[in-house]
Amino acid sequence: MTPRDRVLNALVGRPAEPTPWIEHAMDRSVVMAAFGLGSVPQFAPELPAVERHLAVLELDKRINEATGCCNLEIPSGYTMAPRIRDPRTNAGLLTDRASLSQLVMPDLTVRLWDDLQRLIDAKGDYAIHVCISSGIGHVWQTMDMTAFAVACAEDHDLLREILARYTDWTCRVLRKVQTMGVDFVWCFDDFAYKTGCIYSPAILREVVLPCARQVAAEIELPWIFHSDGNLTDVLDDLVPLGMNALNPIEHGCMDVAMLRQRYPDLTLIGNVDVGLLSRGTPAQVRQFVKDMFVAFDHGHRYIPSSGNSIPHYTQPENARAMIEQIAECAGWDRTGGLPFQGRGTR
Repeated sequence: MTPRDRVLNALVGRPAEPTPWIEHAMDRSVVMAAFGLGSVPQFAPELPAVERHLAVLELDKRINEATGCCNLEIPSGYTMAPRIRDPRTNAGLLTDRASLSQLVMPDLTVRLWDDLQRLIDAKGDYAIHVCISSGIGHVWQTMDMTAFAVACAEDHDLLREILARYTDWTCRVLRKVQTMGVDFVWCFDDFAYKTGCIYSPAILREVVLPCARQVAAEIELPWIFHSDGNLTDVLDDLVPLGMNALNPIEHGCMDVAMLRQRYPDLTLIGNVDVGLLSRGTPAQVRQFVKDMFVAFDHGHRYIPSSGNSIPHYTQPENARAMIEQIAECAGWDRTGGLPFQGRGTR
């Protein structure tokens, strides 16, 4: 099987031998240091954006060849609606209807699609995905927090207007991009802490989900729903959206046994503790991965991955320990990503 075949099979519950490994937002400098691949090259700033993105995509393919990673990620700016934030403070800027003039979506031009097609065509044997949001996360991440809280209590129509604009743009993107050779969709909608959701289940059900359902109805490819934190209270609302996989199953706040029992048809992706990657030891990371495979691996419905991303503060030796232990447990040889005979060590 190609890396693409393994990812797509695992997303829909078909046998994927050996088990694939995928990541979102892998810090290249960390992983390259971990495997002695040198430093991240500096790309000339005068290069057009698509040329820089193509160069980075080739770098990612080189990293994949060295580590066994099976996916490639297209930069989110091509397909994800923007969060409207203050660049200095990262605070949301939408406060009321007058502020909606700032909610401007990128133009979906022929040039955009041509540039995106060049990236997709360069994927080789890897599974390439685009990033979107259903609005579940965007609705609060693009607003001033006080204004968002007031709107939740007093002005649901304002929330609906913001969501309607996001929904229309994202649906237009999905209709086009799924005809271009993308392999799967990764939907990023962070809206939970370790203790529960940032906004109430009632707001989710009454205001947000009607728009999220419109977005989900447009998705024809396998897709992953991502939100950090504890989603337990709203999983019965989210899973009917129809995602194939749930990510990142944040360690310490999601009950894996419960997920397996209640949602046996969901592929689970993630769980390697990002805190452990930054503050632990290689031995601790290896043991965590071994234990994770025991808890998660179930009928082709698990894809190992970090519990969010491999951030810049990850210790390179811990990143290497995670990747090498995933390879051993999943049953593939990291050098070239070639499968071992049979399944790996569990």
